[in-house]
Amino acid sequence: MVTQTSANKAELKELEDTLLSELAKADGPLVENLPLIKVLDEAKTKSVKIEGDLIKAKNTSEDIEQNRESYQGVAKRGAILFFAISGLFNINEMYEYSLNSYMTVFMNGLETSKKDNVLQARLRFITDKITQLVYEFTCMGIFEKHKLMFSFQMTTMIIDGYNELNRPELDYFLKGNTSLDEIEPKPNKWMS
Repeated sequence: MVTQTSANKAELKELEDTLLSELAKADGPLVENLPLIKVLDEAKTKSVKIEGDLIKAKNTSEDIEQNRESYQGVAKRGAILFFAISGLFNINEMYEYSLNSYMTVFMNGLETSKKDNVLQARLRFITDKITQLVYEFTCMGIFEKHKLMFSFQMTTMIIDGYNELNRPELDYFLKGNTSLDEIEPKPNKWMS
């Protein structure tokens, strides 16, 4: 698209130079100057073609942007998963994962996920496959005692990423009642 735009600009510049050259050489009435009329016809034809190309390029650019927007959910899930495995370093310094190793798993998920002609189904397959592969890849490299904790952390980060995490419930689950008030006998009344 960029190359075509550059070619179109060069073509218009060449026509402009030819037109100016013919105008400078013109002697006598312009309507009788056949080379000048020929250059003007060429300029008109090429400008119409270039205008069509520019409209086509704009439409293509809009289509690309719309398709790119469709994949933002997959990118969001990928970012959440990367930060979930990066956070393992806080548990044990041995758990350090590079972006390159993560990208290998991510790209493998894109390539091996089930194909579908329906975009929403395709996106769901990609998201599920990436989540599965990242989980399996991470669990291969961590101690057994940390796998459940990683599963919980990854799940809460995914839920939080979609703004569906109930923070008060999570805090109560993790910390218990931290207030100095009397403890409710049955917190399950308000807990989902």
